[in-house]
Order: sequence, then C-alpha cells, then structure tokens
Amino acid sequence: MTARELAFGVLRRVEEGGAYASRALDAALSAAGALDPREAGLATELTYGTLRRALSLDAALAPHSRKPLGELDPAARVALRLGAYQLLVLKTPAHAAVGETVALARHADHGRASGYVNAVLRALARTPRLPEPPPLEADPAGHVAVAEALPRWLAEEWVAWLGAAEALALARAMNGPAPLCVRTPAPAALLERARAAGLAARPAARAPQGLVLEGGSVAALARAAAGLSFQVQDEASQLVTLLAAGELRGRRARVLDACAAPGGKAFQLAELLGPGSEVVALELHPRKADALAREAARRGLAGVRVICADAGREVPGLAPASFDAVLVDAPCAGLGTLRRHPELKLRRAAADLPRLAGVQLALARSVARYARPGAPVTYSVCSLSRAEGPEIAAALAAAGARPHPPPPGFPADVLTPGGTLLTLPHRHGCDGFFAARLAFDAPAAAR
Repeated sequence: MTARELAFGVLRRVEEGGAYASRALDAALSAAGALDPREAGLATELTYGTLRRALSLDAALAPHSRKPLGELDPAARVALRLGAYQLLVLKTPAHAAVGETVALARHADHGRASGYVNAVLRALARTPRLPEPPPLEADPAGHVAVAEALPRWLAEEWVAWLGAAEALALARAMNGPAPLCVRTPAPAALLERARAAGLAARPAARAPQGLVLEGGSVAALARAAAGLSFQVQDEASQLVTLLAAGELRGRRARVLDACAAPGGKAFQLAELLGPGSEVVALELHPRKADALAREAARRGLAGVRVICADAGREVPGLAPASFDAVLVDAPCAGLGTLRRHPELKLRRAAADLPRLAGVQLALARSVARYARPGAPVTYSVCSLSRAEGPEIAAALAAAGARPHPPPPGFPADVLTPGGTLLTLPHRHGCDGFFAARLAFDAPAAAR
C-alpha cells in the first residue's frame, strides 16, 4: 500500500465515519505491516496536514468547483483536499499530485467522481494559490483564521481572550506535530534506556514522572523500555493530576475522579497517594468502565475502584463529604488538543461551547458534594475557551467556592495571576488545558 492510498483511506474514515485521525492512522499503519518508513512518514504528513489545512484548502478549491465542497460526495471532497494539500503545501509536481489523486477517486467510486476531481485539481494546478489573509492589524481574527486554517469563530474567541499576537502563535502551534509524552514511575531509568536505543528523549519540563520523545513511537519506546512500565499521557494532563493530588501526595487519602476514562489521571492519582489509599473512578459508559477496571487490575492498582455511574447525579453508595479531594476532568470541546485531533476544527461549532459549559458546570457542582468541607475540588478541561475555563471557575465561585492554593512547588509558569492552571502549546510545549483548584467551606447540605 502506498502512502497516498493509506492517507486517503484514513481521511475517508475521518470524514465519513467520524473516526479520530490518530486512532484511524495508527490502525492503518499497523494493518499495513512492514511499510517503508518513508511511506509511513508521508502517510502521516498527508493525513494530518490535510486535516490541519482543510479550511484553507477548501477556500482554494472553491473557485474551481461548480458545487460547494460541502455538497460533494465525501470521497470526492477528501480526494480534492488531499490533492490540494500536495499541490499547495507540499509543492508536489502537478502530474503526480493530480494523477495519483484521480486514481484514488476512480478506485473509490468506480469512476463516477474521478472526472470532476481531475478537472478541479487541474484548474487549481494552473493557479496554485492559498487564500491571502487580511492584515493582522486590520482584522486580527480574520488574519488568524485564514493564515492558520482556523474556524473564524474560534479565531475570534482566541483573539478576544488572549490578544491577536498570542492567538496567532497558538493557532500556528496547533498546526504543528505534538510530541509523544509518557508517564513512568522510573523516569531516569527509562530515559537512559530510551537514549541507549537511539531515541531522542528528554525529561518533561515540569512533570517529574514525564518523559518526552521527539519523533519516537510508542512501539519503539516499549522495545527500549525492556519491561519498565509507562503510560502515554501528555505533560499537561500530568500537571492536572499533580494539582488535584496536591498535599495528599504520599499520604493515605480517599480521592474521587469523577470522569475517569480512559484512566490516566486515576492511575496517576493511585501512584501518587500513600499506601492504603483509595481512588474511586466514576465512568458513565459501561464499556469504558469495564476497560478502565481491567487496566487498573493489569497494572496492579488495587486501590482503584471503578463505579459505572453518572457523575451528574447522586451516586449510590458514595457518601457526601467523604473524599479528601475531588477531580472532575469534564467532557469538553477538546480545543487544546488540535495538534493531535485536527479534525475537531471541522466538527466543532461556536454553539458547542455554551452547551458544553452547561454540562461542565452541572458536573462540577454535582461532584463537589463528595468533597470534605475545605478539601480541594479540581475542575479541568483539555480545551481552550473562556466559556469552558475561566467562566466555569467564576460560576463555581458564585456558587460558594473559593480558590484553593496550588501545592507548594507547583510550576509557577503554568499558573495564571488568579492561580488557575493554563497550558498553551506555543508557550509550554504541551496540550492546552485549563484547571481551577477550588474549595467549598460549607457542608454539602448547605450548598
């Protein structure tokens, strides 16, 4: 299988089946078997690059297409974007970019759309231009949106929140690759083995158990690890858990992880707490809860207890005010993970933010009842918007919460002046997360 065939198949699964590009690409590369590393690299570039620049590619294709791109057959739309990416970004010679893409379209739909794809791409090849962004000073959001293929509504949100220069730097960083970061109980030993195997590895800048690989793979690290355990987990995610655990590290405690799947934070909590501790991991979906429980057992984490329940409702068997800390890593728009999930640019809409914020606030207020009075309740999301971040913290404060200071020694460069955690890829090299550590002093019945 060629790189173009592999990328085309993955992009179709993303477009037509709602798959995540990262999972679909991993599955396709695994199924391809012994693929030449150059072909695997090109397939990865074509997949992620086409998704990251999809909005700009659509704008470049639009003048040459009689129909709006959104009305085309999904396979034709994917083929046009894939061909346009090669022409406009990779600067692939037209005969190769157009010819190979048309062949893919012909094979996909038995020739029905291949003629249309051929005509549009040949027209684009004669005037291969990406849209020109307006001046940053005149139209900051328009410049960010066009220059970095970002939805206009998201560019407006980031400019309003962070300022034009910061929003542009953030959007540009989101179009780059995300490093592979893992958490391990033996960071020094794993680092030594990784480097001995020729992997470009370094300690994470802020998370003491984190290890970052530049350009490596999980499979390569597993071979180098020779039995040392590790778990893929971005440094920002690790920092959220460290914030939530806080002063409880090394102590016997009872902690609630309210939205636990796939389990990275719950497992990290179990490793941070002292002997005899319990981490209660709530998960709404039975299949995910079962997988979480199996993985905890495989890792020998007897202190992790999984409960399949809705964290937005009262959980049978859990007594109010019975936990020393609560973490609610709420479902969100995922806007801090666009480096890993560029397809979210095409799937999210401005209306998603207030809808998700309502869910997040309800979850946070619901699970706060289980924290002892004064115990930390940490709310977090892997998203970057005011509605899902600072506005939720403000709403919780209006409901009686007060800021709970971060634990001693917590990295200051990821904390805002108000004491909340905010990580940004262009500043900190990790995913975009927001987290607020709060406490309610009144007992649950009075909230």
